[in-house]
Amino acid sequence: MSSSAAGNIVLVGATARAAAQSARRSGIRVAAIDLFGDRDLREACDRWSPLRSDRLLAEQLAGESVDAVVPLGGLESRLQEVDSLRKTHRVFGATAQQIRQLNDPAWLDRAAEVAGLARPPRCTHKPSPTSGWLFKRALSTGGLGVFPASQMPAFFDSDDWFERQILGRSFGVNFLASRDGVDLIGVAASLRSRQRPKPFQYEGSIGLLTLPDSLQQRLQRLAEYIVQETQLRGLFGIDVIVDAAKRIWLLELNPRWTASMELFDQSAPSLLHRHVQACLDKDVPQPPATAMCMGKRVLYADRAIRFTLQRLRDAIPAAIRIADVPADGSDIRSGEPICSLLAGGDCPREIARQLAIACRNKRTFADRT
Repeated sequence: MSSSAAGNIVLVGATARAAAQSARRSGIRVAAIDLFGDRDLREACDRWSPLRSDRLLAEQLAGESVDAVVPLGGLESRLQEVDSLRKTHRVFGATAQQIRQLNDPAWLDRAAEVAGLARPPRCTHKPSPTSGWLFKRALSTGGLGVFPASQMPAFFDSDDWFERQILGRSFGVNFLASRDGVDLIGVAASLRSRQRPKPFQYEGSIGLLTLPDSLQQRLQRLAEYIVQETQLRGLFGIDVIVDAAKRIWLLELNPRWTASMELFDQSAPSLLHRHVQACLDKDVPQPPATAMCMGKRVLYADRAIRFTLQRLRDAIPAAIRIADVPADGSDIRSGEPICSLLAGGDCPREIARQLAIACRNKRTFADRT
């Protein structure tokens, strides 16, 4: 698809690099408004500008030749702004109403029941004792709004809640909804976060090639129910946990490009191409099957550092690709993401091991600020 198929597209969100590279592979020219402006994002875009909290999105788009906007993650607190863009632009993404519905715990209860999935018990008051309970902020993303109940923030909104913590293996399941149906994009096993004081922050994923039929059928049923009830179009993700008894627990829905989608975006037509086609209610081409697994791990700073790409490149195996690359000399505070590491292979376990080893080498390249 050429850029003329949907006009001039602007990606808007916290991190736009993977979606921009996806667009580029299909010949779609895009601009981006995001938080970091990493060097590989800028290489994939015609233009980049910082996502600012002190300016309306409409103001940031003013003066640009923009025909369509693709909202990404990090806009959960600006839903009405995104919806207002529909008055002047095409928006290829979920509406504010759809997002609120898909984040409503009571609605998720009904959807899970239809699909034969479980839901964690929850309450609106602080449980006593707090052991085994989580505090969750409404409309948060990337695990940043999840805390142990004993460490909950001093102030919270009436839409926030407490939820029983479910122990097990976490998965992100990605789908694409179009006029022709709901296609499974891929399933990614979540890497356990080691970040403190943000123990539920997204740390990475390993893409899987197969799933047990019983799990896949129930997730497909859930995805089809979501689309039937909301008329959602385009890419969306479902987060679940499978416990030791093989019971599947629905955690949340993300009606947008998710952090693990790039693991399944290895060939043409690209995922962003397919997302745009689905939102335009056009035919969505199918990519060839892939036999290679991909893994991704976010590298976080455990102390303040000054970033140098060459020192990082020298510290990790050549087979591992570096993405979300800051500019040389960037000062990165403790706890902030440095970059992402990507690896491929035949065995998910081996990919996870390679990424873990690379992360342990980060002290060999980081200068103190």
